[in-house]
Amino acid sequence: MTKGFATWRLIVLSGFTRRGAHHFGNDHLTPLNKAVHWKIGLGLLGGLDDGQIDFLKTYAELNASRVERSFRTYALILVTIPVGATVGINEIDPDIWEQAGFSQIETVIVILGVWAVAVGILMAAAWRARDLADLLCFEQARRVLARANRTSSA
Repeated sequence: MTKGFATWRLIVLSGFTRRGAHHFGNDHLTPLNKAVHWKIGLGLLGGLDDGQIDFLKTYAELNASRVERSFRTYALILVTIPVGATVGINEIDPDIWEQAGFSQIETVIVILGVWAVAVGILMAAAWRARDLADLLCFEQARRVLARANRTSSA
């Protein structure tokens, strides 16, 4: 089931779908209910009992929490340490950058590009982990509603 929630799919396809435009609105669940990966995920979950869904939801929530903490930590490390080191070294020896080969803007652009890609991949992984946890939460809520409807009509 997690194949439909692959990080690469988010990175490659997110900006090129109609669903990508919905991120600027206040309803994010309606487009997700129409998304192929959610439809497949909900179909796969349909054969599980409530106890299995509860376990998977808890598992996905824990995973999403850990992935998000990892993203925050690495994003902080990839931004704070280099910026702090850059400012500190620049105060000690302003000419060191030219000696190290950073007088060429292309070198700086490459380094910043690598950092941006690394942080982007971590962010996409956190997004997808949360997406999977949200799917399980939605399935759990859908089942509660279905039980309530059966009870009220009986």
